Amino acid sequence: MDKVTIYLLHTSLIKDNLSFVMSFVSHKRKEKADNLSFEKDKLLSLGAGYLLKKYLPKGEIKEKENGKPYLEDGPYFNLSHSGEYVVLAIHQSRDVGIDIQKIDENRTSTVLYVLNNEEKKIDDLKVLFQIWSNKESLIKCISSGLKDIKRVDGLPLEGIRTIDSVEYYTKSMIHEDYSISLTLKGKNSFKTLIQPIRVLG
Repeated sequence: MDKVTIYLLHTSLIKDNLSFVMSFVSHKRKEKADNLSFEKDKLLSLGAGYLLKKYLPKGEIKEKENGKPYLEDGPYFNLSHSGEYVVLAIHQSRDVGIDIQKIDENRTSTVLYVLNNEEKKIDDLKVLFQIWSNKESLIKCISSGLKDIKRVDGLPLEGIRTIDSVEYYTKSMIHEDYSISLTLKGKNSFKTLIQPIRVLG
């Protein structure tokens, strides 16, 4: 069965090792982080830069028209961040989308905005956030832009979706108080390997 590796990085680790991270990431990433107003956003941006440089092969990261990053010769990868975590998903041969959302009742209005009428009937906060992240991961995989999120079904939380005659497989899980969802192009299921990062180097 296919395997997707998910690298999970907490901003506290970036903050505790800031000098090393600043020397490790690219100049472009440092400039991007410097232009952000809030410390948390700077740390998340630096964390993303660290993950990309540490776990992807060397090569120029390009961007599609919608801004999705990619490597010309693979592997496929995708980033997301929420709360205190930044995540990187990597697959060798299938396009991938990942989304992480911190489960927080104070964000309920945002969740309800992206749900359809049937999904809004669900009375389980964790499931609602899983639906949201499921939708986001699918949209990021197909690179269609967030404007399409309301027309995308967030259920089931695991299974095959067909968008514009193309099949995708989505899967959602709970990690601590976060929902993490993955979508891979193609109808085959996959295993997920979550790798929490404990030490930078």
